Amino acid sequence: MSAPPVLRDVFHALRNTWGEEDHGHLFENGPGPLSRLDVLIYRPTGASPMTSFATIGMAVEPMPATPGPGGGGRVELQFARRGGLDQGDEYTIAEQLANIAAYPWITGSQLNWGHTVALGRDFPTFPGCGSVFLSGPLSPEGWDYIPAGDDAVRILNVVPITEAERARARLLPPVEFAQELIAQTDVYTGRADR
Repeated sequence: MSAPPVLRDVFHALRNTWGEEDHGHLFENGPGPLSRLDVLIYRPTGASPMTSFATIGMAVEPMPATPGPGGGGRVELQFARRGGLDQGDEYTIAEQLANIAAYPWITGSQLNWGHTVALGRDFPTFPGCGSVFLSGPLSPEGWDYIPAGDDAVRILNVVPITEAERARARLLPPVEFAQELIAQTDVYTGRADR
């Protein structure tokens, strides 16, 4: 069975911008509409020192529309980690992203820019970061949306944060928190890497 058009549009946007993925992991039989979720991995190159991850599958249907900003909509996740990773770390990060992707259908609550999600454990390769902040574009080149037919797929950038950073995120507007965090730390490395 072929992928729905919205997922093909996301795949082609990634391929046209980032090129062919270096690796990926398939997660099947998720909750609700997530019968299949791919997590694509793009390893560092001379042009980019990042290992980047992107989900494809979360946007198969709009998220549950719960009260608050955003009201559902289609989304996909992206994550970047400075430097290369071994395949074990790549897998555990992909698995964590798949778990975050399932969140709206497990809880019945949407995810949106500015939300924080407690993980119950540290984000892989980010010791001390037991939560994530979901952000819009982290750089001028970053995506906010990917056009998909008559719709748009919002991109949620996953940023691991410490408990102190999560407490700070609750006090500030999301854009202000993201700007402060980027000014104070390299969000693409584990806090112990610095």
